[in-house]
Parts: sequence; C-alpha cells; structure tokens
Amino acid sequence: MDVFERVQQTKPDLDGAEAHVDAARARLMSEIAADTRAPAMRTARPRWVLVGSMMGVVAAVIVGVVTVSGITAQTTPTIEAVPTREPGQPLQSPRPETPTQAPMTSAQAFGAAATAARAFTGLTLAPGQYLRLHTQSEYVVYDQPDPEGGQYQADRSNAQNAWRVTSSWNEYAPADLSEQWLYATEQPSTVTDLFGPDAAGLAQAHQESMSSSSGPYLAAGPSAPWGTPEGYDLGAFFAAMPTNPEGLIEWIRENQGVSTGDQDYKVGWVLIDLLSYNLGSSTQRATMYEALSMLPGSEIVSTVGDLATLRFSAATEALSGESAVQRRTVTIDTTTGLVREKTATLDIASALIPATMADERHVFTVSVVDSLP
Repeated sequence: MDVFERVQQTKPDLDGAEAHVDAARARLMSEIAADTRAPAMRTARPRWVLVGSMMGVVAAVIVGVVTVSGITAQTTPTIEAVPTREPGQPLQSPRPETPTQAPMTSAQAFGAAATAARAFTGLTLAPGQYLRLHTQSEYVVYDQPDPEGGQYQADRSNAQNAWRVTSSWNEYAPADLSEQWLYATEQPSTVTDLFGPDAAGLAQAHQESMSSSSGPYLAAGPSAPWGTPEGYDLGAFFAAMPTNPEGLIEWIRENQGVSTGDQDYKVGWVLIDLLSYNLGSSTQRATMYEALSMLPGSEIVSTVGDLATLRFSAATEALSGESAVQRRTVTIDTTTGLVREKTATLDIASALIPATMADERHVFTVSVVDSLP
C-alpha cells in the first residue's frame, strides 16, 4: 500500500472536502496552462496579479491538503536575535564586563606613598653629592590699613588690598644636614597680580623693603618645628623622631603643647611640612606617611596618574571674626613618596580674592647633583 492510499484511509470524513480539493487542483492546473501560452496570447496584466493569484491557489491547496489529511504542521523554530553592527563591520562578540574599581581613599594613598618611600633610593647621596631642592613659590600679601597710619593683620576676610608674589630658589642640602647648606635665588620676588584700589603702590613699597640680593650664600639648614637635645637642625629632628607611626603621632602632639582647634589637623600638617623637604631616610619618610594614613580628617581631592592630591581641613576663625575653614592640600607621587606640591587656603567668602586662588602654593622638584654651582 502506497503513502497516498494510507492518507486516504486516515483522512477525516469531512463533507465537501473532496470537492474543495478537486476545485483547487483544477484552478491550479488552469493557471499553469494559461502561463504556457505564447507571449502574444497572454493577457496584458501586471505580473504581481498573476503571482498573487498563483500564491492564493497554492495556499488553498496546501490548506486543503493539511485539513483533509489531518497532518499537524510542525512549529517553526525560533531564531535568536543577532547583535546589530554597522554595515561593513565584522560581527563582534559581546565584551566581558569590567568590574568597577572603587576610588582610592586617603588612607590608601598615604599607604601607597609609605610603601614607595620605603623602597625609593633616589635620595641617596654619595660622598660629595648634594640634594638640590627647587621650590617655585607664590603667596598672597594682604593689607588692611590702620586709620592711625599703621597696618592691621589681614587675611582675605578683611583685607582692602592684596597682591600676589611669585619667586623661586634652590637649596642644596648636604648628606649631613647639620652642615651648611647653599641657597641660591633663581627668580627674585615678582608681583604678578593686584587686588584693590591701592594695591599697586602698596605692592611696590613692599617689594622695595625686601632684600633684593640673589647671590648664592651658605647658611644653616631650615629650622625644625622644635628643638631637640642635639639642636634645631632637621637632621637632629629626624633622628629624634619615634620609629613607629603611633609613637610619632603622640610625640608631635606632646611637643605642640596645649592648643585649641583640631589636633589631628595640626599633627597632619606638621608631617606634611616635614615631608615637603623631601629629606630623611626611607624609613623615616615611610613612618611619617604611615602616621598620616592613621589620622582622620583627610580626603582625596584628585588622582592624576601617579599623583594623588589630598586635603586636610579644619574649622577656624578669620581675622574678621567670622567662622572659616582652613584647607591645606598636598600632592604626592605615589611611586616615589616625594611631595610635589602643597597649598594653604582660608575658605571664606571674599569680594577681593578669587576663591580658587590659594593663599600659598609651593611646587617642589628634587634631584641629586655632584657638586655645588
């Protein structure tokens, strides 16, 4: 028995189904026969009508056959969506997601600087060498005249005139910090900005009152924050420092004496000032950074490559009597532990000085030289 006979036996008994199938088949054959006539004999009608009618016939036949035979059509497979792409571009696989990295904290930045300082050997001096400490400095001078002819203490909260001064110099530090240093002015003090109606004349008088000598001279090194049994030079100070960060913090607090205000802020800035000399042994510098990482109150301002800028802030009172915030920043190279910059700014509204201008800004560059200039 062939397949057709089996279909005939299994088809449902539907009234008129056979007639419908015969009619559909006859119509299909008629259309095929009409299409085989010579071109001149064909009816001049659009091709899309013919195609449409043929598709209708084929569909009718298919529907009739499926209905009559009782064969169930299979479900069409689902096609998954394919990622779109620009024309002419190769199809690419989705990229794996990159985990979001948490921003660096101030404690982590100080910790990284401590690790770098402990391993950095670029400050090591051979016999006869010097450490050249270059400073580019700018600061704002504030003026508040006294009606009786004197001068009041002034800051940006009460000044009537102000001017910004820039200068730069080099300090040559010997391996033994207790020996004499060489100081050489690179750029004499220069007024670069004026603020207030009388700033020009006051700034000129201020400049004339300052020493204009720029020749190199030998002198003792910078003074330490307080004296030690061996003196006030930085070498003796570094030698007297505790060798663990907790002890160092307590040592600074004790030697600062009784004072008001944020003690952690003051301890932090003593450490920043010491580190900004870019002196001391790798262990001493690492200990100072470890102490900073333990102090609260600091925050990250920015990170650019290997440079991290951090800020300590403390509430204070301006000379006008108004409440203000003293902000100090330090920029550290976290691969070497060297201090690149520090600033100090009194954060209080001022109609005289731009809020973005620091009261003090010092940029540092350090290098080893074989001899004095």
